[in-house]
Amino acid sequence: MQFSEMLDYILYIVLTAILPVTVKFAVDLVKAKIRESSIIEEATKNEIISNLIKDAMSDVMDAVLYVNQTFVDTLKSKNEFTQESWEEAKKKAYNTALVAISEESKKAISEVYGSFDKWLQLKIESSVNMAKKQ
Repeated sequence: MQFSEMLDYILYIVLTAILPVTVKFAVDLVKAKIRESSIIEEATKNEIISNLIKDAMSDVMDAVLYVNQTFVDTLKSKNEFTQESWEEAKKKAYNTALVAISEESKKAISEVYGSFDKWLQLKIESSVNMAKKQ
């Protein structure tokens, strides 16, 4: 047996014994790092918060459309829509949205935007503008 053949044989034996152990160690290390990491947890949390906010936005739009259909359109058809009516319509939309939006969504919005009340008022205004364009 030549030296190179013997070296190949020894290398084969060493790799056969060491490679599986090394791979298992590497896989266990990666799994441990993933468990320690908050990347997956943060991504899941962000997705949940995003869905809660989207649901709240849908509730705001529904509230605005509801008030528009049941209150504003009636007053406009009678040519009785005034600035006071506009303020009352905003309050009705605010209260309707407030009831529709879940507590979990309210907490998520407060966490992300700081103030649920300011967020809701802003979204009602923007939803009114979107509803006018439709």
